[in-house]
Amino acid sequence: MRTVLVLGAGFSYAISPKMPLTDELGNLIRGRVAEVSTRMPRAFTGGYFEAWLSRLAEPQPDLTPAQNATNYGLFLQIAAELHRLLQERELAVLSDKPPWWLQRLVGLLHATRTTAITFNYDTLVERTAPYLMLSDWKEHGFAKPFNVVQEIPPSLHRSGWIVDRGAATFRLLKLHGSLDSYWVQNDSSGATISRRDDLGTWGTAKAVDEQQRRRQLPGREPYIVPPAAAKSAFYTNPIARELWRSAAEALQAADRIALVGYSIPPTDLVTSGMLADALAAGAKTVEVVNPYPEEIVARLVTLGQPKGQIHLVTGDEAIKRYTDQLELEQGRRLVDLLKVADRASNLLVATSPHRAARVTSVAVNRQVVELHITEIGNTSSTTAMDPNGDAPIVPVMALQAALNADRIAQVRYVSGEVATIVGVAEHRESTGLGNGHWTVLVPSAMPPQRRP
Repeated sequence: MRTVLVLGAGFSYAISPKMPLTDELGNLIRGRVAEVSTRMPRAFTGGYFEAWLSRLAEPQPDLTPAQNATNYGLFLQIAAELHRLLQERELAVLSDKPPWWLQRLVGLLHATRTTAITFNYDTLVERTAPYLMLSDWKEHGFAKPFNVVQEIPPSLHRSGWIVDRGAATFRLLKLHGSLDSYWVQNDSSGATISRRDDLGTWGTAKAVDEQQRRRQLPGREPYIVPPAAAKSAFYTNPIARELWRSAAEALQAADRIALVGYSIPPTDLVTSGMLADALAAGAKTVEVVNPYPEEIVARLVTLGQPKGQIHLVTGDEAIKRYTDQLELEQGRRLVDLLKVADRASNLLVATSPHRAARVTSVAVNRQVVELHITEIGNTSSTTAMDPNGDAPIVPVMALQAALNADRIAQVRYVSGEVATIVGVAEHRESTGLGNGHWTVLVPSAMPPQRRP
């Protein structure tokens, strides 16, 4: 089943309540831009912040040219403050480690090469990939943020003689721009839009050095599309057109569209039209992952989606439970994934050559095959010969015998976290245990190695 995830502000809020929802963002701006609070003395509610910005962003027929120019100046001031505010919030969130459900979701997206569409400016999703040290097991590189967005917009040139190619992974289409992207205002050619890819990951993130950024990208401003209905000035460049076209194609080709923390704001006419076209292109299941789904369901019905083909995942931990659901679905495919495994090989659990553990035994517990593993290390250390001769290895056949179509394989780490096996790869070592042939069981996530 081809699934496309559509991520809204509720998704980032689920990662951390420090990431504001749309109206909350507007109310924070009221406290930081004096003219906003003067012109809008009451708090933003019911999604009104988007509608209010819409009037500022585009010339209005009932206003004079001078009034429209004043409105647009305020709009640009708000956009700049949005960027500063969200950078501050994101940096605070990144100082911690990502929630376990997010680690598992990103690892699952990587294993299944799923496309995700987001309207969020933050870089929390793409920065989770290097934190997990995800590999494609071919080049032995690690998935980096520039792999996740597939270099659209392109990254600022990376220095050095060896170009880091990273690794193949899932795709994230950022339709409203990104905190790490900059451009010359109203550049219709798209030639000035660039990303900065040097800001670290969870636990190692650093604040933007604005003076350095201005030297590297002189004369450029943040490329974020404010949450307003009329965003045409931002859509005339080829970068934006390519992203939106790719999103439309992904939605039309999908069998299942999951709206994860995305409410289909009535002011966002462009996205509503794209969704309506996708739903008209063929029968699809739409899953609404949101604590408050009623208005979203009503909008989907208006866009042409039969109510019987709308499934709900609700409650305070809706996104975490949806991650559990996706992980379970992929975990049940392990029997088929192992059919092509080398039967002479032995088992590793790993997300990359630098985050791996050897399987030491398997045990069936109802519908779960529990994998017992060594301490996490790298592939060379975990497959090395044991001088005492008591290093257990487990062949692929042992796991195949324990599995059936309804069972999943899981690993419980010493930290107590549990992950499901969602992918299979191959690895070879010229020295060490066995014949050097290893079948890699790829979990949805694997915690960092323990420090001595």
